[in-house]
Amino acid sequence: MWMQDNSLFVPVKDPNMAEQRTAPAIRDLDARVHDFAVIESTYTPEQAQEELARCLKCPTHWCQNACPANVPVTDFIALARSGDLEGAYQLIRSASMLPEMCSRVCPQEKQCQSNCTRSIRTMAVGIGKLERYVTEAHYASGNPEKRAEPTGKKVAVIGSGPAGLSAAQRLTDLGHSVTVFEKNDRPGGLLEYGIPNMKLDKEVVDRKVASLAQQGVAFKTGVNVGVDAKAEDLAAEFDAVVLAVGTGNARSLKLEGAEGVRGIVSAVDFLSSTTRAVLDGDEPIVAQGKQVVIVGGGDTGNDCVGTSLRQGAVSITQIEMLPEKTGRVFIHEAHPPRPAEQKHDFSQEECKAKFGDPHVYQTTLKAVQADGNGEIVSVTTVDLDARYDDHFRLSLHEIPGSEKTLPCDLLIIAAGFIGPEGYVAQSFGLDTDGRTNIAAPAYAAKGNIFACGDCRTGQSLVVKAMVDGRNCADAVDAALRAQ
Repeated sequence: MWMQDNSLFVPVKDPNMAEQRTAPAIRDLDARVHDFAVIESTYTPEQAQEELARCLKCPTHWCQNACPANVPVTDFIALARSGDLEGAYQLIRSASMLPEMCSRVCPQEKQCQSNCTRSIRTMAVGIGKLERYVTEAHYASGNPEKRAEPTGKKVAVIGSGPAGLSAAQRLTDLGHSVTVFEKNDRPGGLLEYGIPNMKLDKEVVDRKVASLAQQGVAFKTGVNVGVDAKAEDLAAEFDAVVLAVGTGNARSLKLEGAEGVRGIVSAVDFLSSTTRAVLDGDEPIVAQGKQVVIVGGGDTGNDCVGTSLRQGAVSITQIEMLPEKTGRVFIHEAHPPRPAEQKHDFSQEECKAKFGDPHVYQTTLKAVQADGNGEIVSVTTVDLDARYDDHFRLSLHEIPGSEKTLPCDLLIIAAGFIGPEGYVAQSFGLDTDGRTNIAAPAYAAKGNIFACGDCRTGQSLVVKAMVDGRNCADAVDAALRAQ
């Protein structure tokens, strides 16, 4: 078979045609629900070789095309299978600035793995698990990251979440001197305080920060730009400033009777307080002994489920506005429809084992009730009618008379975010769009000020914020070299 570049396609030798994906070691359910230690282990060399051999190195690269970072999947797998783990890592790093994070928290079942040729008839290749294995092998080897020839240009990166760390890594790779400003006490942003430790060990985040510092990146924590440091001073001191401040405004719900009631918290506050308790022994927002109601059925809501369970909640209910999904997906419209690969969520597995499925679908909250001391005691829900129009657009409508009352001692709102905190854009004199995001269509916001990640695009995935940070760094580099 001839490829588009007139080269001959060579089938992989001795492929592993096993239908099931190679499974890494997973901690026992009964043991893991009592702590915040990481649940899933990295592949052993033997497990990795089994899974590497399942890749058929397809000439069409559907997996790579479906990756937001465009990681050369089949090529890095082929190198790793040949024994060149460092070469495989360098291929991954040519596209992904944060492979240690993306390999753990990316929804591969919706991206690269959903377009794996093997998934047409069997389980997809474990691309994320292989990326994690290769990245861990790099760190274990002690091989340092490559340093570029210094350009003499200085760049400030404001925020150290996935977009900020990605931009810092790319700018450093390109030879610029980078200083990262973070308002929290530790770098990492969402990676540090928004994702529970059992999903993303904070040692992984710390290790990435240490690697960047070894490359020359300076980190200044506890600095809230726009409050502790003046925007105009940074713009004057640095050749370019990159805003990667994320979306700090958690979406709230307008609930009857909620004003002044204690026991209603945002998911980000709940999760970050738990992480601080794990790391520093701080006092967390505790679900112990409480009937917990979580609003939101996404990854953050699921993280709150697993965290509440570990804290000792006596019941967990997860309110989801959307219908339970049973849809099908297409592979770039080149193949007939097939059942979608199902994401395995450990928090849901744990909750079902103790309480049953926590979900209540097609439902929303209308009101809360408090006792005489102002503590929440219950919530009122209402069912929703889901209607699709001729263009498959979904609309939801309350069903009159379907109200129910649920006991609730802790209400956690995991309804997403609505944009960055306004003072950042104001301090730099920047415009915002209709969704309060910083207006920077091609990353350049104003003068030498750039923006990337969720503060520019709105709330999204870690991998997409990483890609936005990478691309923004390239735009900054082009602007600096044109001076």
